Amino acid sequence: MTTPPRRKRTTSAGLRRDELDAVALLLTQARSVLFITGPGMSADAGLTHHRGLPGLARKKPEDARLVELGMSAETMVNRPNMTWRYLLEMDLHVRTAQPTRGHEFIAALERDIKRCVVMTTNVDRLHQRAGSKNVIEMHGALQDLLCPRCEISRRTTGYHMMDIPPLCTTCGGVMRPDMPLFGEPLPADPMTRLQAELEQGFDLVMAVGFGAMFPYIARPILVAKSEGIPTAEIGAAQTDVSEVVDFRFRGTPMRVLELIWDAYRQLPRATLL
Repeated sequence: MTTPPRRKRTTSAGLRRDELDAVALLLTQARSVLFITGPGMSADAGLTHHRGLPGLARKKPEDARLVELGMSAETMVNRPNMTWRYLLEMDLHVRTAQPTRGHEFIAALERDIKRCVVMTTNVDRLHQRAGSKNVIEMHGALQDLLCPRCEISRRTTGYHMMDIPPLCTTCGGVMRPDMPLFGEPLPADPMTRLQAELEQGFDLVMAVGFGAMFPYIARPILVAKSEGIPTAEIGAAQTDVSEVVDFRFRGTPMRVLELIWDAYRQLPRATLL
């Protein structure tokens, strides 16, 4: 009798198959999962980033200072045309980017798992375009507009068909994207919603695509770890939680998520009550 070939213990990228299989198994058993996603998810879609701003790349040493000046709250108030030049460049790249297989996998899990939440620092809405509905946008969204005067908001699919800078139809003020600019705090509403989700608890917490961990990003992972909840991290860079999580996968988010998805599809799903 011919013995079937044994599956290699590691992938071509050096990832351990037993760990990929273990995370896939946890996903089949989970009733609630939190994905924390960052710039690496968008980088797989071809979006360069500068400090969380998609579509902007630092080409010369002075570019970083100019971008941060142009995208500051002060410049938005005093020289909105300058800020809007950067916003138009960002919008062009975001509008033409497409969700990756990684985004699609997370969206598919939302249909399989009773409660699947995405907490993202990305402002490009690629998760929603892939089909995710339960998304907490910690930094807002590039293509949501807000009037600073009368606080009227407006959702768009892009700036290419608009007069720039766009004006509020109610008060005539210059509108701005509903996301924090340099020099501004994070919005309060996403934090409140995240806290409510954390109070319900999760069966698995996964961080995907970060090069650095701010405290509010790391907190859900550290809380889960302290409560004995499985944790995982996917990304190319070492972060402050890399030595803490139960499973650490070094690689691009899209590729690692594809491998987990392949393993997940071969496993039976738990029956949800």
